[in-house]
Amino acid sequence: MSLLAFALLAQRQSPFSPPSAFLHYAPDRTCDLQHIALDIDVDYPTKTYTGHIVNTMSPLREDIKAVRLMAGPFLKISKVTVNGQTANYKREGRNLYIDTPDAHKGKPMDIAIDYSASNTVAASFGGDGGFHWINKTARGPETRVGFWTQGEPESNSDWAPTWDYPNDLTTSETRCTVPADWTVIGNGLITGNKLTPDGKKRTFQWTMKIPHATYLLTLCGGPFDIKRDSWEGVQLWYVVPRGEGKYIDDTFGDTKDMLSFYSKILGYKYCWPKYAQDAMYDFGGGMENASATTLGSGEITEKREGFRTAASVNSHELGHQWFGDTVTCKDWGDTWLNESFATVMQFLYFEHSRGKNAYDREIDNAIRSYLAEAQRYKRPLSTKMYTTPISMFDSHTYPKGGVILHTLRKFLGDDNFFAGLNLYLHTNEHHPVESAQLRRAFIEATGINVEPFWAQWIEKPGHPVLDYTWKQEGGKTSITIKQTQDTSNGTPTYDIPAHVAVISGGQVTRLPVRIHEKEETIDLPVNGTADAIILDPDHDFLREIPTLHTNPKETMATFRYAPNGDDRSDAMRRLISDSPSAETIRIIADTVKADAGLFPSFRTLRPLGGLAKPELRSLWLSLLTHESFERRAEAVQALSQLPADAETTKRLRDLINDQSPISVVIGSIQALAKWDAKGSADVFKKAQGIESRGDRIKRAATEALGS
Repeated sequence: MSLLAFALLAQRQSPFSPPSAFLHYAPDRTCDLQHIALDIDVDYPTKTYTGHIVNTMSPLREDIKAVRLMAGPFLKISKVTVNGQTANYKREGRNLYIDTPDAHKGKPMDIAIDYSASNTVAASFGGDGGFHWINKTARGPETRVGFWTQGEPESNSDWAPTWDYPNDLTTSETRCTVPADWTVIGNGLITGNKLTPDGKKRTFQWTMKIPHATYLLTLCGGPFDIKRDSWEGVQLWYVVPRGEGKYIDDTFGDTKDMLSFYSKILGYKYCWPKYAQDAMYDFGGGMENASATTLGSGEITEKREGFRTAASVNSHELGHQWFGDTVTCKDWGDTWLNESFATVMQFLYFEHSRGKNAYDREIDNAIRSYLAEAQRYKRPLSTKMYTTPISMFDSHTYPKGGVILHTLRKFLGDDNFFAGLNLYLHTNEHHPVESAQLRRAFIEATGINVEPFWAQWIEKPGHPVLDYTWKQEGGKTSITIKQTQDTSNGTPTYDIPAHVAVISGGQVTRLPVRIHEKEETIDLPVNGTADAIILDPDHDFLREIPTLHTNPKETMATFRYAPNGDDRSDAMRRLISDSPSAETIRIIADTVKADAGLFPSFRTLRPLGGLAKPELRSLWLSLLTHESFERRAEAVQALSQLPADAETTKRLRDLINDQSPISVVIGSIQALAKWDAKGSADVFKKAQGIESRGDRIKRAATEALGS
């Protein structure tokens, strides 16, 4: 699941400390759930549905007299049978206990339940999880109707009574009846599409023959635009609300490349018979249902918004089809086995499709996100101490876990890292697992004992907080490194194989160092004078360095030559923060002008633009044709801070067209409105006719005309 879906769930107090938190363990299983057969009839006008579900279960012990399933409080159960015979049952909260006096170990039995539900019983029905109705809105199109289901972590039992915990996997088939002009997307392959005799409804049947966790069961229904394709024998379905079909290629056009890349690096081909990506109204982020990801309609994009702006969530959710779906965490305390891996898979795909700068930026964005949460609480990545399962979906599980896996990759090297993942997937495919099974796979695949890595990075809270200084005197060069993190809460003093970069005369030399004490001074084999020394220049591991003890000369060397774009960006910010000289401005301008490519090294040029220096006008004009959409938009913003002149006005007027990036068009409109709204009214009127998703350009032009 995408982190966006749970962004609003962050709590001010730690959800991982008593008394609110307590130990959670996977529940005992009475049976092995082998198959789910579900029939559901959706009556959209009344917002009700009726269901019939058969859970085929095989008792695991001889003493099973009752079977426990889960059923949400909004479900009205009308009948329960076991092997066709009416059975007694009782409900205790979400638990549904069904008498099975004739159950025998290893002998499958069919537990059938008839039920119904309506959203009139409680205002909270159809919330973030369970069964959600898509309602029409005053501004929405007539086709803004339908429904979707959401299962993670334990919400599928809100609409389908079954075993609702990830420690048991099952095959499934679903038959869903909806209005005749709708389509339903489910797990597996479509095996039925039949119109009812009166022509008013249609029943879709989906069959999944590969076991999956029940929280990965899905149904999405409504009037859709659908494009079908295939990849190496796998069916591909691209599904968007009706009327949005023209954006399918811009939104999902890189899916095949993702499938090929992931299958290759893991040595494990995508295993499901189909992959659907369903963009739905009202849904937030993404959910990796087995073979059928649900996405929010807000993820739909067009190419003028930027380079594959949906790729982040798409690559994350597709990564789950291996990590979370093919191999599933047995209990929510190991949610990182799902979400941290989907996060690092997205990092890896960005490295593949966008290059080193984009990968580095993802790592540093993730570190920032985690550090913001770490100000409130710190916890082990793998833990059984939490309040509710949903609390596990935080910035520890997502960005911190993703960076820890990046750290493991750098520690092991690519060959060993991917060999461990390959063994993990092949050994545990279609089974629930614990963190120790991943550790074992790395040890067996590589011969490297990763237990110490697990102990400090995964099983303990916190992160390294580093402070370092260096000096050259008496012909020697040394660096002093301190670990300043608070260890009173269980955070360790880390043992980290690291590097320093020595910058001298524009050349960068990396030297290995070992960080393993609270404070240590290490002599470095440096010949000549160092202009700057950077600890962990490639950002190989998760760390926080609150203070940099640098002088202007070191900062300039870092700005020009540091291997990591985040370090260069931070150095630029420091250089311009204190009345920079004309020479400093010139060097910065020359350097950023040479920073070419679709994904340049510097994170942003907005601080430079904020100086509003007239002598930088030529720089900003030259960047209006930069390959990066973001860089062009920053150039427009910087120009808007300067007084208008004829050349700039003409350039910005020319950018208001149906080919320029949307952010550039809007920025140009706003700049011209600021300078001379009346004199630019003609181009604003033209802009009102430029199409853009959500009419963003039209709105900006209308606002400019109003000014």
